[in-house]
Amino acid sequence: MSIESLGQLESRLQNLIDKLELSRMEVEDLRSANTRLEEENAQLKHELAAWGERVSALLGKLDVVGEDGETHEHHEEAVA
Repeated sequence: MSIESLGQLESRLQNLIDKLELSRMEVEDLRSANTRLEEENAQLKHELAAWGERVSALLGKLDVVGEDGETHEHHEEAVA
């Protein structure tokens, strides 16, 4: 094997090592981004659940108000 061939081999290996290192850094960045997005997703799910509870509570209050209105209407009809 000539010195020129060894130089080419070394150059190719260095290129592969550089690409591998870049890939590792990209993977680390993607893992960090994924962790951040998972945390954000969990927070948004929590907020959505809280809003769902608030909406359910408001709908429950509307049902009570609606039932009170029907009770008064039936009472007025019975009196008349």
